[in-house]
Amino acid sequence: VVSTQSTWGRPGGSRPGKPTTDGSDARRALLLTRAACNAHSMKAPQQQQEQRMPRGDKSSYTDKQKRQAEHIEKGYEHRGVGKGEAERRAWATVNAETGGGKKSGSGRGKSENQGPSRKGGKLGGAAAAHRTAAERSASARKAAATRKRNAEKRG
Repeated sequence: VVSTQSTWGRPGGSRPGKPTTDGSDARRALLLTRAACNAHSMKAPQQQQEQRMPRGDKSSYTDKQKRQAEHIEKGYEHRGVGKGEAERRAWATVNAETGGGKKSGSGRGKSENQGPSRKGGKLGGAAAAHRTAAERSASARKAAATRKRNAEKRG
């Protein structure tokens, strides 16, 4: 039998975190959860009318940022990354470097952080470090033969 008066001064309950046998704590928690959900879903009228740019909209980026993303994307594709993943990584790099979409204009400029590009460049050559000297040499011979063959085709 559970007492109706607790040592914490709440009738019908016990210490916080300790359920009672009649389930009143569970009901109270359910009601609080529902109230929190209802309060969260009821937004102010002006917040509901606020228009956001659709995701993937690149209109706020400068031409330079678009060129950077295209160049980075081509580099990823050249390394064998898929088209969609290359585009995602390229825009993530541009955002990290420039701080997202920028509008041109006086006094809007901020310095760019070239750390993300530097990191990507460093990681790009890491594959060669895991190959043996014989594998690297064979790859170099194959590349030289390809360059020679392409030069003969052109000239």
